[in-house]
Amino acid sequence: MPHGTGLKALLLDDDEYAIEFLQAILLDRYPGLEIERRLEPDPTGEFDLYFLDDDFEGIRLAGRLARRIRAQRPRAVIIAFSASLDRGTLKELLNAGCSGVCDKKVPTDMPRMLESLDRAVETLEEERSRPPDTLSGSYLVRTFKDLFQEWNRRLEAQE
Repeated sequence: MPHGTGLKALLLDDDEYAIEFLQAILLDRYPGLEIERRLEPDPTGEFDLYFLDDDFEGIRLAGRLARRIRAQRPRAVIIAFSASLDRGTLKELLNAGCSGVCDKKVPTDMPRMLESLDRAVETLEEERSRPPDTLSGSYLVRTFKDLFQEWNRRLEAQE
């Protein structure tokens, strides 16, 4: 299992309990992961992994946050970790460059997200050890292929 050493994660959620829960899961799985927590929707800084809530005091922001992060950190892994995911939000997140989604209300989402995250962390650590000119951005598509397929199933089911 990947250990996350040297990787940095940012958790954005206005719910302190949700941040504590996610942080506990991530630190248990990746003891070397450096985590910063913010209750405000501020994605500034250089992180490898971003976990975004969608709803900040009634305002849907995950799509805007994901676009902003993707513009600044094209190789980052961006996961929407939210209980307010619907068809429109899923499409917006996909178009914004989000790497994956974990619906807090769907118990099977967390294990799937963590499996995909394992592969992403492993790949990020591997790529960090290579010279910069050998890096490839296609790992995100490969790593989160299962989550993309799940999104498509959900979108089709909602139509």
